[in-house]
Amino acid sequence: MVAGLGGVFIYSENPKVLADWYTEHLGLAYEYTENHQAYYVTFPYLERNSQRERYTIFSILHNADRPLVAGKAFTINLRVENMEALLGKLRDGHVEVRGPEFHEEGTFAWINDIEGNFIELWEDNS
Repeated sequence: MVAGLGGVFIYSENPKVLADWYTEHLGLAYEYTENHQAYYVTFPYLERNSQRERYTIFSILHNADRPLVAGKAFTINLRVENMEALLGKLRDGHVEVRGPEFHEEGTFAWINDIEGNFIELWEDNS
């Protein structure tokens, strides 16, 4: 049901400074989105089976936007197929699911793994 890595989200007190550091030291060319107040780099690829154009995102956001999970400072975003079926399976396995929510970019839901790491599930709407 997981189709790939959707993205990695780092939270920072000063996202611009951190994005500048990644640009200077690793050559990442960040874009800024006012809508989400985030710095991001996309890594496009072609999906192996369908040859559909996809992307993985590496984003830096402000700490104030961080999901409130004690002691955790990042989010793993997993691209999924058939969100409805996956959420049913998770709930059947007694995993607490938050969502789904429907946005322009697709359908989102959230879980925590057994160590409390925050995981965002994303079904792209394209």
